[in-house]
Amino acid sequence: MANTASIDSALERTHPVVELRVRAEPGQLPVLRAVAAAIALQQGFDLDAVADVKLAIDEAGTRLITRAPQGATLSCRFQAMPPALRISASAPTVDGGLTADSRTFGWHVLNALADSVEVNVDESDEGSVTTIDVSLTDSSAVL
Repeated sequence: MANTASIDSALERTHPVVELRVRAEPGQLPVLRAVAAAIALQQGFDLDAVADVKLAIDEAGTRLITRAPQGATLSCRFQAMPPALRISASAPTVDGGLTADSRTFGWHVLNALADSVEVNVDESDEGSVTTIDVSLTDSSAVL
C-alpha cells in the first residue's frame, strides 16, 4: 500500500486552487458566478457573502471581457483561504489593458464588495494580459 502520509500532510499546509478557463464572452459570466458561489458555499460563506462573491466575479469578468479580443480565453483562479476567498481573473486585453479607473460605477462596486482589489497589466510583444486580483472575506466568520 502506498504511503499517503506525505500527501495528507501537504494537503493540510496548502490551500487548493480551482482554475477555470472560459471564452471571454458575456455568455460565460453565469458559469463564473456559479463556480464562485459553489466554492464560497463549500467554504461556509453565509448567503450575503456568497452574493458579494458572485457580484465581484461578475464585475471583474465583465471588465476583462469588454476589453478582450474576439476568441480570447478568460482564466479564473479561485483559492479558498478561510475566512477569505481569493479570485484572480485574467485575459488578453486590447488598447494596452485595463487600469483601475476609480471613476466608473463598476470599480466602485468591486471595491465596496472586496477587501482588496488589484489590477496588473503585463505587456509583451504578443500583447497585453490584464489580471484582476480580488480578495473577499466572509463577514460572518470575522465576528
